[in-house]
Amino acid sequence: MTTHDPVLRDMLQAHRSEALDRWRGFLLDSYPEEAARFFRKEKDRFKNPVGQSIHRATETLFDGALLERDAGGVPEALESLVRIRAVQDFSPSEAVAFVFLLKRAVREVLAGASGEQPSKAALSDLDARVDALALAAFDTYTRCREELFEIRMRASQRRVAALLERYSREVPVGEPADNQEEPTAG
Repeated sequence: MTTHDPVLRDMLQAHRSEALDRWRGFLLDSYPEEAARFFRKEKDRFKNPVGQSIHRATETLFDGALLERDAGGVPEALESLVRIRAVQDFSPSEAVAFVFLLKRAVREVLAGASGEQPSKAALSDLDARVDALALAAFDTYTRCREELFEIRMRASQRRVAALLERYSREVPVGEPADNQEEPTAG
C-alpha cells in the first residue's frame, strides 16, 4: 500500500515528531508508572536498553509503515519491540495494542492540525496499513512466546536430567533409596 494522498503524506511528515511522541507516550503508559518514567527519562542506551529500543523501533515503524521510507527495516523493528513485550508481563492483546494506538496518535495529531485535512480514503488506507502491522505484530508475538516456551521447556528438561543423573549416582540401581523400606516377604 502506498500513500497516494499527498495531503496525508505531507501532514504525516510535518507532524512526524508530534505523532511519534504521542504514540510513544501511549505505548509507555502501558507500563507501570515507575518503569514508564525511567524509560522516558533515561537516555543512556546502556542503562536503558528497553527505552532506547522503543524509541528506535517506533521511529522505524512510523517511517516505514506510514511514510514508506526504509520499509525494509519494519520487520526487524516490529520484532524488536514485540520481543521485548513478549517476555514481559503482558497479555497477548496488551503486548500488541501499541500498534493500534498508532492510529489514535496520528488521528489526534491530524485533528489538531490546521489546513486541508486528508481524505477519508487516505485515512482508510492508513488504517489498513496499521491493521496489517498489528497482524504482523501478533504473529511475531506468537512466535516469540513459542520460542520462550521452548527455551523454558529445554531448561526444565536439563534440570530434570541433572537431578536424575545425580540421583542415579547416589542410589545404585537395584538398591532402595534411604527413605524407602526394603520390601518384606509376608
